[in-house]
This record gives sequence, C-alpha cells and structure tokens, in this order.
Amino acid sequence: MFNASLVDIPRPYIDSIDTLVEALGIACLALEHPLHDHTLALITDNQRRGIGLVRDTPLTHLSIHSIVGQCSQFPDAHSLVLVSVRTSSPINPSDIELLHQFTSVVASAGLYILDWVVVGRGGLYCPRSIVGSPDPWSTSAASLY
Repeated sequence: MFNASLVDIPRPYIDSIDTLVEALGIACLALEHPLHDHTLALITDNQRRGIGLVRDTPLTHLSIHSIVGQCSQFPDAHSLVLVSVRTSSPINPSDIELLHQFTSVVASAGLYILDWVVVGRGGLYCPRSIVGSPDPWSTSAASLY
C-alpha cells in the first residue's frame, strides 16, 4: 500500500509523527485481516509522539464517545489521528456531518483531531478535503521546533 518499511515507522514515546504516511504506517500495524469495518485512533502527545493506539467499531455518532473514553485513559493525550477502515467505497455522504460532530466531542474532552483518514475499497481519502480544511501535515514539522 505504501512504500515504507518498519524502519520508517516512528517509535512510540520517542519519535514525532510528522507525515500522514508515518501515521498510516503505524495504523497499518494494527489492521486485522481479513479487513472489516472498524476505526483506529492513534493517540499522540503534545510533541506529536505516538502514545497509544485503540480500536473501536466503525465511526458513528455513538462510537465517537467510546473512542474519546478510551483516549482519556492516556494522561498525556493531546491529539488523535483517526483511521477508519471501510470494506466498501471509502467515501460516505455523512462524513462531513460526522467530522463536525467528532471535532466538537473531541474538543470538549480537551483533545484535538489532527486528521481523519478513511481507507476503503479503491483507495483512501481525508474527509477534511471535502470541507476545505487545511492539510495539517504541511506545517507539522515546522510547528514542532
């Protein structure tokens, strides 16, 4: 899927996650095969180092609260990268509404959504691209220094 090796994957609690490919590399380590619909939440600290990875059901209005609850078990949690796996087409018309709701729920818990990536049959996409949000990865490395 991606041209990377395990050497390229940031180490937990040590290396910052500066690109979408790095975040997906970490998430891909936790994918179950055969693929089924579910969501992974990569939890990072304020220096964007991975500190946890949790799995939950497909992202819905209800599972949002479950994911936030699991993330609250990590005292240094600062931001999340969500990776939703869909066995059908990755694009769902309700993703825009879901992104807005999830952003609100996560912010209420004192966290920040760094990105949300949907992986499905035929490719992947970031719902932020539909709503016109800026790419969080283009300035990530510069903002850490």
